[in-house]
Amino acid sequence: MFGKMRKFSIEAAWPIAISVGMLALWEAAVRGLHIRSIILPPPSEIFVTMIERRDLLLTHLWPSLYLTVLGFALSVVGGIAVAILVTYSKIMRKGFYPIIIVSQVIPKISIAPLFIVWFGTGTMSSLLLAFLITFFPMTINSALGFQSIDEDIGRMARTFMGTDWQIFWKIRMPNALPYIFSGMKISITLAIIGVIVSEFVASQEGIGYLIKLAGGLLDTPLMMAAITVLSISGLALYGLIAHAERRAVYWQSSSDISGSAGG
Repeated sequence: MFGKMRKFSIEAAWPIAISVGMLALWEAAVRGLHIRSIILPPPSEIFVTMIERRDLLLTHLWPSLYLTVLGFALSVVGGIAVAILVTYSKIMRKGFYPIIIVSQVIPKISIAPLFIVWFGTGTMSSLLLAFLITFFPMTINSALGFQSIDEDIGRMARTFMGTDWQIFWKIRMPNALPYIFSGMKISITLAIIGVIVSEFVASQEGIGYLIKLAGGLLDTPLMMAAITVLSISGLALYGLIAHAERRAVYWQSSSDISGSAGG
């Protein structure tokens, strides 16, 4: 346990040190060059704005986080379900899976105005966009994991009278877990983007709406504070998934597979 904590501390030291250094350079450059806050506020002013206007920021953060998590959860369930169908159904694999892959070339952000027309300016548009933009990475990564088992292991399991259900839970699912978590880490960041873009287009609440409102008022410190709060929240969600991955996939490092699955 102590060794793991020490390793984690060492790994976290570098990004923390670099971030602190960049913030210090940012602060010094703004102060030294006398850049106005309306152009680029220093980190200290952004921090003060976050403290002074925390009620406003939290009020708009909650709807964005709620839709992000809900859209992400729906994409995880739907993506894994479709991946299982693709794995076990030849019709799905040969007929629909290529369509799913080709559909990725469509910029999901471009259909946000269509969702506004179809479903109005309420939360449904943001939720559907978050789901749609995260569904494809989850499906493709999960399907890749389910289909990547060693065929010799599968034949051996059948030789020992293993049923399809047993093979799935004992072999395919453990093998697919690193891929699934890789897709989840990609999807959670995309879910945030989907919700924020939808709030940009048409919404009366949320961090995206607050950023757009602050930009219209030329309140750059508030705009930067909202972006900072959103970034911290996204990092926290990503960290929760990474922590769950370390607990669930304890036999394999996520770095062994994240490159291939994430690409």
